[in-house]
Formats: sequence, structure tokens, C-alpha cells
Amino acid sequence: RMLAPKPNNQDQRLSTLDAYDILETEAEPEFDDIVALASQICDVPVSLIILVDDDRQWFKSSIGFEPTQTPLDQSVCSHAILEDDILEINDMSKDERTKDNALHTDGPKVNFYAGANLVAPNGMPIGTLCVLDTQPRELTELQRLALRILSRQVMTQLELRKKLRQEETLRQETDHRVKNSLQTISSILRMSARQVSDPVALDILGLVERRLHAVSSLHSELMSKDGAGKVNVTAYLDRVGQLM
Repeated sequence: RMLAPKPNNQDQRLSTLDAYDILETEAEPEFDDIVALASQICDVPVSLIILVDDDRQWFKSSIGFEPTQTPLDQSVCSHAILEDDILEINDMSKDERTKDNALHTDGPKVNFYAGANLVAPNGMPIGTLCVLDTQPRELTELQRLALRILSRQVMTQLELRKKLRQEETLRQETDHRVKNSLQTISSILRMSARQVSDPVALDILGLVERRLHAVSSLHSELMSKDGAGKVNVTAYLDRVGQLM
């Protein structure tokens, strides 16, 4: 069986793949819809979104294919990511890269493969959107175009997931830093109050501390798990009222 050579930029490619944190994730309708559409447009029974790891290929979504991953000695996508455009193998029995592939020689006896690379913004190919058939065939130009477009949609979804995850990490970090800052200021105010005997100054410090607690309460509402940017006004005003 002909294993594809490792890409020259394999380390960077794997680092790019890891950054999406997509391997071993559950099925998602956004990706399932894409493989269903690819299968319909290309008129094939099998369509898959495949991520090519270091020693295996893992399927984020598939239609017409049971396994969730296969070793690289059964991978045609590991050959596809070496190409600049769609890799289309019309008859796997006639291609040196695939004629001994277990997918072709054993079940399910795949004879046709076409894969459009999933290319990250940094130019690294992390996998493919591919379609398979048990019969030799050839895609039309329209089908090839659709496969390219759908592969870009896969990357759009991966980028969106990545950005949402980064935004959530940033939100949590911001929440932590703001809470620490507010707690530090509150501690300074309490320490200052213990060193002040003037009633007017104590009233002012008390007012500042109550307003600080009001800000802290508002921050807690804004950063609640129910959704940033929304405030339970009733609960917030009740807490503020208790500070007055």
C-alpha cells in the first residue's frame, strides 16, 4: 500500500489542525448539512469531512460511511493534501496511489475519489471535503466548483468555532481580571476606612465602597452564564438598593 509522503510543512500543518480543537468533537449540523449537500450535488453515495492527523484520518462528518477514522495506509486524503487543487481519481484500480488501498480492494470497494482541500487562512491544508463512489466516474466542472465552494464553507465553520472559543477564553480572562481589580480596590477602601476617624471622610469612603459594589454587581450580571450583554434589571436594582 502506497503511503503518501509527509508534507514538508507537516509540523506547521499539524499545529494548525490542533488550533481548531476539532478532533474527537461531536457531530454538528452545520457540517452534516455540508456533506449531505456534497453527496447530492456530486450524485455519490458517500461524502466526508476528513481531518488528516499525523497517523490517522478522522471524520468530522460523513454520509454513507460507518467508520469514524482510518489509519493513513487507507487514506486517499493524505495524498490529496499534497495537491494544489481537487484530487480526482476516476478509477482507483488504475492509480498507483490507490490500487492497493484497502478501501478499494476490500469493503466498501471504493472506485472513485474526489477531494477538495480544507485550507486554513495560513495556507495549511488540514484535511479534505471528499466524495466517494463504488463505480468509476468523473465529476462535471459544476460539481468540482461546488466541491471547492463547500470545502471553503467547512473552513468558514471551523474558523467561526475557533473565534467563538477564543472570545469565550478572552471573556473569562477579562472577567477574572476585573473581579480581581474590584476586590483590590475594595480592600484598599476598607483599609483606608480603618485609619480614618473623620465622620465626613468615613461617609465618603462608605459611599465610594457602595458604588464600587454596585459596579461589581453590574459586572457580575453582564458576565453571567445566561449571556454577556444582558442584565437582569430587577435582580441588579434589588442588590443596588441594599447597598444604599
